[in-house]
Amino acid sequence: MPDPMMTADSTGEVVLSIVGEVIRSGPQRPTDSFYDMGGTSLDAMRICLRVSREFALDIGPEALLDSDDLAGFIAVVSAAREAR
Repeated sequence: MPDPMMTADSTGEVVLSIVGEVIRSGPQRPTDSFYDMGGTSLDAMRICLRVSREFALDIGPEALLDSDDLAGFIAVVSAAREAR
């Protein structure tokens, strides 16, 4: 059962925070492209490792690399959280 304290909105906030910390850029928006922010495959691995640890999930870097924007990645994380 999902933790009621971790809503979809807070999932997005956590993911955006992790992305910002790893990429070390200004505030991110869900409409931002990982690639346009200068994200690399190593950054994607670091982000997905931290997201996986934060939510006790198995999220591979392809989930981020294949997403058109951060909203798409957030949707993948949210769906994985709901599926467990």
